[in-house]
Formats: sequence, structure tokens, C-alpha cells
Amino acid sequence: MTRALAPLLFHDTDLEAARAERSSPVAATEPSPSVKSKKATKRNANGDRVSSFAGLVAHLGTMTRNIMRMPLADKHPFTLVSKSTSLQEAAFKLLGIDPKRVQ
Repeated sequence: MTRALAPLLFHDTDLEAARAERSSPVAATEPSPSVKSKKATKRNANGDRVSSFAGLVAHLGTMTRNIMRMPLADKHPFTLVSKSTSLQEAAFKLLGIDPKRVQ
């Protein structure tokens, strides 16, 4: 899951390229330019906000589905789904999930 969501996280998506640039296999891998940019701007190349995995999961947890009943039409409940944010839409797109089906 973290691999799929890596563009929205502070994870390095160019890790293999960074490892290839090392002078020695035992030398520490330097962060790639893309992850340095993510950390500096807190945005990815698409302009989406990036965060930690826990922060992203907490943000996804704000989506709600409420079953509503009106006082005059108690026998006809309806479902009210919260509108997803652009970050939530991007996360579900990366996971290949329709957010309306998970609620």
C-alpha cells in the first residue's frame, strides 16, 4: 500500500536510481532530487500535498457516509456521502479504488 501511495508520501520514488549513483554498495543512499523537492515544498511533482503514511490515512478517515431521515418522510431514508478532497481522490486513484464503493 505504501508503494502504491508513494507519490503522495515523503517516500523516495526514485530509490533505485539513487542506489545506482552510490560510490559503494555499503555507502548510505542519498535522497534523490525528487524527494528533496518533496520535503522542501511539501508537494509532489503534480502539486498534490504530501504527508506521512499515518497522516494520509488519518485524512482518508475523514470521509463519511450518513444515512439521513427527514421528519416528514421517515420511511424514505437516503444516504449522504461527504465530498472527497483532491488528496483523497488522488490516493484512491493510485490505489485503483472507487471511493463510493468503500463507504
